Amino acid sequence: MLIPQFTIRWLMAVTAVCAVIFSIVAMGIRGHTWAACLSVAMAAAVILSLTYAGLFGLVWLFSLVAGVFGRRERSPFKPEAAMPSSSRPAQDGPAAPILLE
Repeated sequence: MLIPQFTIRWLMAVTAVCAVIFSIVAMGIRGHTWAACLSVAMAAAVILSLTYAGLFGLVWLFSLVAGVFGRRERSPFKPEAAMPSSSRPAQDGPAAPILLE
C-alpha cells in the first residue's frame, strides 16, 4: 500500500503540538519576552537540525563518490594493518626499562 495509514489519535496529537507551538510564537510576536526567547530557541534548533542534515547528506554523497574512485585495502583500525610485521617489537621477553636521569 502506497498511502500510509494515520490514526485519528496521532493526527490530533500533532495538531495539539502545532497549536501550542504557534500559540507561543503568537505570544512572542505580541511582546511577551519569554515567548519570544522560546520562539527564537525553537527556530534555532530547527535551523541547526536542517544544517546538520544537509551537511551529513553532503558528506555522505562525497563518501559514495570517493568510494568509487578510491580503493580501501585494509581498515586502519586493525592491529596488523596499523603496524607492519617488520617494525613490530619482539615478543620474546619483557621490555627493557627506560632510565631517566
